[in-house]
Amino acid sequence: MNLVSFYGNLLYQTDQYSLIKTHLSKIADRMLEGIQNNQDFIFREINNYHIDYLGIPVEELKKIKFTREDCQTTVANEYGFKNWEIVEQLEGHYDHNFEKAVNFLVDGDFKKLKKIIKLDPKLVFKKSKYGHQATLLNYAASNGVEMWRQKAPLNLPEMTKFLIEQGADPNATMKVYGGSFDTLTLLKSSIHPFNAGIAEKMINILQ
Repeated sequence: MNLVSFYGNLLYQTDQYSLIKTHLSKIADRMLEGIQNNQDFIFREINNYHIDYLGIPVEELKKIKFTREDCQTTVANEYGFKNWEIVEQLEGHYDHNFEKAVNFLVDGDFKKLKKIIKLDPKLVFKKSKYGHQATLLNYAASNGVEMWRQKAPLNLPEMTKFLIEQGADPNATMKVYGGSFDTLTLLKSSIHPFNAGIAEKMINILQ
């Protein structure tokens, strides 16, 4: 089992929640179940995102008695919010087409990505409703966004080029790591495109 299979459809069910905060709360509840079941990948999620436990080894984290509040903090940080209190104050709704487009992009479904952008061309200009405010093009960097969406499909260069041709701004930034960074900057510090062997193509397209 891995992170995606553990959370399952919950990650993708953005159209089933009237409020973003309700969905993120369900994800935090599921994370707590993972901790209780001693799932290593959940502890890796914590040491990647929880502001108080960054980089701490999994075996050390397993000795800590994590609470639901810890899970809420992890989820808040993973989705680009400074803390859970900010999430609780959200009254925002999902942009369902944007969420679908992100999933098509990171899953490498170029055909569906083209189709949804044809139906809703403004998607290339929109930003995520999450705290990081990433654009579709920012998601192509596979860095600084939700852990389960940090993927680099082999056709990512072609999809990236397509997004730019449709008007996506390579200089658009997202909020992460205490600042604002564009896609190229984030790409250069992301391991996923390099492991996939597509980093050089991506850099050439974005420069």
